[in-house]
Amino acid sequence: MKRIRISKHPHLAQYLTLADLFKNLPHTVLRELKENTVREFLVGGEVLFAENSDGNDLYILAAGKLRYEKRGSDGSVRDVGEFKRLDIIGELSLITGEKRSATVKAIRDSELIRVPRDIALSILLKYPESLLQITKIIAERLANAKTENKGFVPVSRTFSILSALPKDCLDEIIHKMGLVFLRYGSFCVVDETFFLERTSELQTLEEKDREPWIIRFFSQLEAEFDYVFYLLEDKKDVSAWMRRALRQSDTILYIKDANSDPNCIHLESILDPKQFKEINHVLVLLQPDPLVVVPGTIRHLHKRKFNRHYHVHLDRLDTWERLGRGLLGKSIGLSLGGGGAKGFAHLGVLSALEEHQIPIDMVSGTSAGSIFSALIAMGETSSGSKEKAKAFWISKDLLNEYTVPVLSLTTGKKYTEAIRQFFGSIQIEDLWIPYYAISTDLSHSEIHVHDKGDLWKAIRASTSIPGVVPPFIDDGVVYVDGGVLDNVPGITLKERGAGKIISVDVFGDIYPDQDKELCTYFDQTNPGVMTNPLIQITNLINFNEILRPKFPPIGDIIIRSILASSRDRIRQTEKISDLFLQIPTNNFGLLDWFAYERLMELGYVSSIDKIKRNKEKFLNPSLQ
Repeated sequence: MKRIRISKHPHLAQYLTLADLFKNLPHTVLRELKENTVREFLVGGEVLFAENSDGNDLYILAAGKLRYEKRGSDGSVRDVGEFKRLDIIGELSLITGEKRSATVKAIRDSELIRVPRDIALSILLKYPESLLQITKIIAERLANAKTENKGFVPVSRTFSILSALPKDCLDEIIHKMGLVFLRYGSFCVVDETFFLERTSELQTLEEKDREPWIIRFFSQLEAEFDYVFYLLEDKKDVSAWMRRALRQSDTILYIKDANSDPNCIHLESILDPKQFKEINHVLVLLQPDPLVVVPGTIRHLHKRKFNRHYHVHLDRLDTWERLGRGLLGKSIGLSLGGGGAKGFAHLGVLSALEEHQIPIDMVSGTSAGSIFSALIAMGETSSGSKEKAKAFWISKDLLNEYTVPVLSLTTGKKYTEAIRQFFGSIQIEDLWIPYYAISTDLSHSEIHVHDKGDLWKAIRASTSIPGVVPPFIDDGVVYVDGGVLDNVPGITLKERGAGKIISVDVFGDIYPDQDKELCTYFDQTNPGVMTNPLIQITNLINFNEILRPKFPPIGDIIIRSILASSRDRIRQTEKISDLFLQIPTNNFGLLDWFAYERLMELGYVSSIDKIKRNKEKFLNPSLQ
C-alpha cells in the first residue's frame, strides 16, 4: 500500500476544495468565500438536516459521504441517493428559501464547508458572473441526479470484521475473501496498528485541526481501493479506533465458529445496536463439516437483528464466493414456480445451469417450486434432487387419499406425514443457501414469505392447493398455495437483495390435450351439462391398473383456475428477471407425476440455449 501523505494546512485544503469546485470563478470570489465559510464535521450516522426542516445555508462536501432520502406521505422512501466529494448540498433552499426537500445524513465521518445564506447571496449579487457559474453547476447536478439516482441501491464497499477466532484462522478467512473480492476490484486490510502508524504525525495537532485529516485518511483509502476491510481485535472495551472504523463501515461482519457460544465475540456484546442501526449486520458461521450444517443457527441469530447470514467452510470455495457476491450485492437468485408435476422440469433447468457452471446464491419457490428449491438449498445437485423427488412423489402416490370434499378432495394426512418425514427437523436457517418459500396467507389475504423455522411447515403451507390439499394452519393463520398470489416468486429475491435473477415458469398457458379429455365428461348434445355420474366415475378408472384410479379432473381445473390469478405478478417478475425461462409444459397435466423423466428432459432442452447465450452476465464480474 502507498503511504498516505497528510498536509498540516487545513485552511489551504479548504481553499483548494472551493477552488476545485468553482475553478472558473475569480480568485477574489474564492478568497471571500474562504474567509466567510465555516468548516463543520459530521460523525457517521449523524443527520445534517431533516426533510421539511428550516434552514437555507449552502453546504459543500469536502470529504466523506452523505446520503439523502425523500419520503412520501405514507412514510415510504420514494427517492434516495448519495453525495460525493465536491457535491453542493442545499442549493434549492438557498435560492427559494423553502424548507429542506430531503433528509441528509452522514454515512461516513464527513467534513463539510458551510456557506451562510446571506454570505452566499451577497457574493452572488456582488459578482454576477459567479451566479451564472453556480447556476450552471446546480443545473448539471440536478440533471445528473435524475439519471444517476434512478433505482439507486446502496452497495457496501467498506467492512468491519469482528471475530474471536484465532489469528491464523482469521488470516485464512481474509485470504479466502480476498480471492473473491479481487475478481471485482482492489482491496486493502486496515488494522489499528496500520491506522496509528499512518496517522502518528497528526497527534501533534489540536483536535479541531486533526479531525479533518483523519477524515481525509479514510476518504483517501476509499478513493485508492475499491473495497476496504477494517480488522478489529476482539477486546472487552471499544477503543476510539474501533468506533471510528465502525462508523466508516457499510457492513459489519460477525465471523464465528458454528459450534461456538453465540456470545463468543466480546465486542458484539458491548456494541450499542441503536448506534449502528444504519449499518448492515451480517453473520458468517464457519462450518466444521463441508457437507452438513451444524444445527442451531437460530441461537446465533437471536443475538441481534442480522440483515443476512451465511454458512461457509474453509475448503469449499463456493461458499466463500457466495458470501462475497452477497456482500457486494451480486448474488445470483433462482426462482422456481409452481405447477404440480410440471415442477420436475425445474431439475432439467438446474442441470443446464450446472453444465454452464452458473452458481446459485439464493433460492425462492412456490408450491412444487418450494420443494425443488429446498433441495437446492440443502446442497443437492440436479441428479441428487431427482432421486429424492422421485422417492418423495412418485413412489408414494401422495394424492390418492380422496375424501368427502368439505375442505378439499384429499385428507392431506398421507401428504403431510410424507413431508414431515422427508424434511425432518431441518430449519430454514440451517440451509447452505438462503431459502424463501412462498405461500398465501388466507387469513390476511397477502403473500407470506417463509424464511425461518421448520422447513417442512414452509413447504406444506406453500403446496396447499385450495380444493385439492387441505389448508395448513399454523399459529391460527390459514395458509394456502403460494400460486394464488405469486406463482413465480422472483420479486421476493429482488426484495431480498439479489443482484441477478433467473426465474423459471413451468405453468404454461394452453392445455389442448387436457381440454380434449374434459369433453368426455360432458353431454355433447347439451353444452354446459355433465353426463350421468356413473359415466364420469367410469372415466376415472384406470383399467390397466384397476387399483390406481385417475385423479379427478376437478383437481386439475381448480389448480389451473387458481394459478391463472397470479399471471400479472408473473409478468412483473419477467420484467425484473435477468433470465426468464418459460418451459412449454402445455401437453402435460399438473398431476402427471409419472412423466417426470420427460419433464426433466423438456426443462433441459428448453433452457440450455438461453442459458448458454446469457451465461456471461452471470459469470463475468464486469457484467455483474
